[in-house]
Amino acid sequence: MSISTPQSGGSRRPSATKATAGGKPKLEKEESAGSSATKAAPKKAGAAKAAAATKAAGATKAAGATKAAGAAKAASKRTASATKAGAAKAGGSRLGDGGKSGRPVTRPAAKGGGRRPLTPVRVSQGRNWGPIAMFGAVILIAVGIIGFAGWKVYESALTVADRVGDIDGAHDFHKTNPDLVRAAQHQSGVIKYDQNPPVAGKHNPDWQNCMGDVYDAPIANEHAVHSMEHGAVWVVYNPAKLNKDQIANLAKKVTGKEYSLMSPMENLDAAVSVQAWGFQLKVNDSGDKRIDEFIKATRKNAGVEAASCSGGITETGTTPRDLQSTQQTGG
Repeated sequence: MSISTPQSGGSRRPSATKATAGGKPKLEKEESAGSSATKAAPKKAGAAKAAAATKAAGATKAAGATKAAGAAKAASKRTASATKAGAAKAGGSRLGDGGKSGRPVTRPAAKGGGRRPLTPVRVSQGRNWGPIAMFGAVILIAVGIIGFAGWKVYESALTVADRVGDIDGAHDFHKTNPDLVRAAQHQSGVIKYDQNPPVAGKHNPDWQNCMGDVYDAPIANEHAVHSMEHGAVWVVYNPAKLNKDQIANLAKKVTGKEYSLMSPMENLDAAVSVQAWGFQLKVNDSGDKRIDEFIKATRKNAGVEAASCSGGITETGTTPRDLQSTQQTGG
């Protein structure tokens, strides 16, 4: 047994392990491994700490970026709203009203060289023909009323002679024989007339009833002339020149109309002759429209004596009836 003493101021721990095959103790190897592990541990801890710091920094940076992006987006919305409000105030139109105001929509210009605002396009919807048509109809009605009123004024100013003068073929004896149309020329008995049928002149004191009477036989000229003096229209026809239907249609112009009468005349030189006091029209067609024009112009208007057509003679026959015992000088 030997006792070792410390040398060079050091001491040696007794080996607790067995020697390795190379003669070196196993403790040194373990110490080296331990030393390496000890050295590596701080490195791993530093790397973990660094990774954690990097991750924290990244998260912070990302959070900051997200917050910054949200703030920028909110600021952009506020800017857009302010721009829209300013444009609406300056342009006098609202954005987003769908064009209901009828004025163009003003869009805010984008910052930093953005897209240019689009020019609003007006869509033509054509003419509104409803009011135009109504206005035109009102004008036409007004023109018609004015024209009708003017025509009535003009017509009322026309004399019977003017109206008869516009009828082709009508004769005015007021111009050609003024003495023939003098009133109050009463005479009894048979009177000779220059016209056939007569249109005026001397006549019997009694008139033929002329309240729309249609006689189926000839009547006395003397009584019929007196009826015309009262304002009646006397329609005469030649029965040899008209058939029954034509006579019936002619009678419709007289039947029931006061101041008118109708009778046949066998020696008439025309199919129909229409006469009033001092006027006459002869035609060869019972459907001639001039008959109606003549009746309208002269019935009640051509008379020169304001008297009734009722209470006259209703009998037929060409011989006048002298119902009054003495000759009269008044109508």
